[in-house]
Amino acid sequence: MFNRWNTCRFCDGFMSQDLVKYGTRHYAHYDCYLDAGKKLADLPGWQVSKFPYFLLKDRGLLDEARKLSR
Repeated sequence: MFNRWNTCRFCDGFMSQDLVKYGTRHYAHYDCYLDAGKKLADLPGWQVSKFPYFLLKDRGLLDEARKLSR
């Protein structure tokens, strides 16, 4: 059976990689989350700390992520 909670909210891709939980029953791939215009500041620090290092570095968000994950 198809389980909606194991898919990305933006690309409908299955959980082939880790997903960020950004709301009740709302999950997304890390890059899809950022591509959708969502902000790191809207997430709790523990969620921000789960973002892949190179994704944050490529997007210029490394300093912001360090501040938020403390």
